[in-house]
Amino acid sequence: MNNKFTKFILLGILLCLIVIAIKPTNNQMASANPLPNPNFSLTNAGEEVIQLAPNRIAVKGNYGSSFSGTILVFDFDSNTKKFNYAGSMNYMDYFNNASKYGIPTNSSNK
Repeated sequence: MNNKFTKFILLGILLCLIVIAIKPTNNQMASANPLPNPNFSLTNAGEEVIQLAPNRIAVKGNYGSSFSGTILVFDFDSNTKKFNYAGSMNYMDYFNNASKYGIPTNSSNK
């Protein structure tokens, strides 16, 4: 009796594995806020794309890239399906000279 029970359990496990292997899969990634498909490619692997809002991205230049220390902001136009340049900021200058932008620092408190 124990042998029949073991065969029954193993057969059930085998059937479950077959169903899992044959089951169709959904290749689309689920995302709460999907980023529109951009119509450009980055030429430098050192640059990062950061999603700021549902239709806004920033491209951050890393050290050694052509725009090191700069963030470029783009808005997605759903009509043309393209990104439009919105502005830029030199974050290295912002961090290195914070008092220039009205941010108090320890050296400015003295």
